[in-house]
This record gives sequence, C-alpha cells and structure tokens, in this order.
Amino acid sequence: MSTGALVVRNVRRITGLFADPVRGLSLLEQGLLSATNFAVILTLARSFPEAHFGAFSFAYISYMFLLNLHRSIVVVPFVIHTADREELKREGRLWNSLNLLVMAACTLLLGLAAATVMPLGGREWMAQALVAAMVFVPAGFLYEFLRRWIIQLHDPVRVVMAAVAYCAVYVLGLVWAIHTHAVFWAFAGFAAANLAAALVCLPKVLASRKGAPKPRSFRAFLAELGSYLSWSMLSNLAYNGYNHLPPLILGFLAGPVPVAAYQAMRNFTQPVMTLGTAIDNFDKPRAAREMARNGLPGMKRQLRATTAALFAMAGPYILLMLFFAPQAEALVYGERYADYAYLMYFWIAFAVMNLAVYPFETGLFLVKRPDLLFKGRIIGAVLCTIATLILVPKMGVAGAMTGLLLGWVVSGLFAVFLLAKVTRCQAPN
Repeated sequence: MSTGALVVRNVRRITGLFADPVRGLSLLEQGLLSATNFAVILTLARSFPEAHFGAFSFAYISYMFLLNLHRSIVVVPFVIHTADREELKREGRLWNSLNLLVMAACTLLLGLAAATVMPLGGREWMAQALVAAMVFVPAGFLYEFLRRWIIQLHDPVRVVMAAVAYCAVYVLGLVWAIHTHAVFWAFAGFAAANLAAALVCLPKVLASRKGAPKPRSFRAFLAELGSYLSWSMLSNLAYNGYNHLPPLILGFLAGPVPVAAYQAMRNFTQPVMTLGTAIDNFDKPRAAREMARNGLPGMKRQLRATTAALFAMAGPYILLMLFFAPQAEALVYGERYADYAYLMYFWIAFAVMNLAVYPFETGLFLVKRPDLLFKGRIIGAVLCTIATLILVPKMGVAGAMTGLLLGWVVSGLFAVFLLAKVTRCQAPN
C-alpha cells in the first residue's frame, strides 16, 4: 500500500472516531468530569495553603490507588466478559456481588492503614487523609461500576446525566469549602458527587436486571474467573506500584507540600487522561467484539485506529504544553508553584508514554493474559520503588517523578515485547 493511501485510510479511521455519536457522548461525559476535576484541583491549589491542598491530594491519590485496583478486579473484567447483552443480563448480579465485596475490602484496608500509619512513623495529617479516602470508597466504587454497566447497555445519554450530577454536586462542595475556608467541604463534596452520580445510574441498572434468569452460585463464578481476576489484580497492584506509589512515598518522606506540587502539576495532564478514558470506555468493548468476530487481526486494527485517534486529538495540546509550560503554570497557579513549573516536562513525557503503551496493555487484557502484563509491571514497580526511595531524599518531588517515569518505560517495553510474543503464538498457521 502506498504512503498516500495509508495516510488516507488513517484519516478516514480518525474521522470515523470523531463522528461516532456514541464516542461523542463519551467525550462529552469525560469532558464534564475532567473539566470539573481540573477546576476543583486548580481552585483548591490556589485557594488553600499548600499543606491543606497536599492533604487533599494525598487522600485523593490513596483513593485512586484502590480505585485502580477495583478497576482491575471488577471493572475491566466486567467490561470484557459482559460485552454480550445476554451475558450481562445473566451474570450481572454476580458482578455486582463482586463489586460489593471489593468495595468492603478496600474500605476496611484504608481503615487499617489510617489506624497504623502513625505508629509506623507517619504524621497525623496522613491518618486524617486516609480516613477521608476511606469515606470516598463506597460511593466512588459504586459510581464507577454502575456507569460501566450503563455503558454496557449502550445508554450514553444516562452516562452524561450522571456526569452532570457529579459536576453539580462537586462544584457546590467546592463553593462551600471556599466560603467557609474549610477544605473539609471539598472532601465531602467529592464523596457526595460520586453518590449523586451513582443514584442517577441506579434505576436503569435495576430495570435491566428484571426478568434475568437465576444466576449460578457466586462460588462457581469465582472459581471460573478466579485465575483471570487474580492475575488482573496482581498486574494492577504492580501498576499502582509505579503509578501511584511515588507520591505516597513522597508524602511519607517529605510531607504534604511536595505532594501538593506533584498533584498541581499533574493536573495539566487531565485533558490527555480524560481523552484516553473517554475513548477506552467504548473502544475496549468494541475491540473485544472485533476480536470475537475477526480474531487477532481485527483486534489489532481496532487498537491501531484508536491509538491514532488518541495521538491526533492529544498531540496539539501536548505540544502546546511543551512549548509554553512556564507560562501555563503562571496563568493557572500564579507564583504559588512557580518553583515547580519544570515538573510539567516530566508530566508531558508521562502523557506521551501513557498513550503509546495503551494498545499493548489493552491487547494483553483482551487476549486474557493479565499474567504476562503482571510480569512487565512488577519489574517496573520494583525499579520505580527503589529509585523513588533513593531519589526522594536527594531530589524531592523530582525524585518521585523520575521513579514514576522509570516504571512506565520499563513496563511499557515489556508490554510491547510480550504482546508480540503471545499474538505470534496464538496466530493461525
């Protein structure tokens, strides 16, 4: 195929991604969530002392650590295994039971962490942040699971309605926090926003379960999926090791102010991460269906088209941040985080790496080999943790960023190699 024909074909694919009304609503939903999260974090960073914002960030990152674990055990397997509507109706109750079990376990885990962090050498602010994260879990996990169920039902309008509810309640919490000069209300607003959005999703989910056949036993369900869920969980724990552990180590060793700078600069990647999530919400199930219909070649075509669209849409923003990083920091935060503006270059590299690794890690999930994904991720996590522990005392927040990027590079290279290996083995002769 000539270069011109290849360019034309890719342009058509990308245009198709933009024009798809389902993806358009998904982008709208993620745009609403992203804009709200970006605005709240920006406003908190500007309106409250660094120590208060750092405590909020520590709580939020702790919650995200476990939310990613929840996604690996519940959400991603749920999306892949219930792509068929009848399978969703037949097995939905079992997945809901799994969601509640993981929710309870993570809530308990954060409670234990809050109770033991000070005896282990942490500070009181860390214990309070972990309690806040524990409060975030029930509503947050419920919303994440129910919204994915709605997506499986192909009802993007309700997904958008839930996002509107989330945005409205979260902004009200922010406004009240600023009015009362109490960051506590931002914590409360985040928890209430997740609950409000979950309640918007709930009626549709309950209606979809009417007339469902009696499911098999939960024990049989776990026995069948146990190996897949276990490897998925382990691979995500390793992922958390290099994606969310560095700022937690940073907070433990250096206090809340460096964590505040870390989160403030990370906020600039929000549009890129939102774009990836929006497209992934609908393209992961589509890639799974494409693989079922057309095998590995179909899955690869879908993932290539999605990756091309991601870079086409995110590329201009990434370049803008690359050339105007100091100006962007000054515009958003004023002089408060001026000494940390250089961190934006770390985050630009992180955003590019995240987009580049997407098709390879997703491919390993779709071929149902999270065990291979774990191998690359655990090596990245170990190297990241060692580097972060060594570098944070010497370099502060830059040491945490170096550890983060090291983990992503190592795990990404392994994902490329392992997916190529497993697809060669599975390809028909």
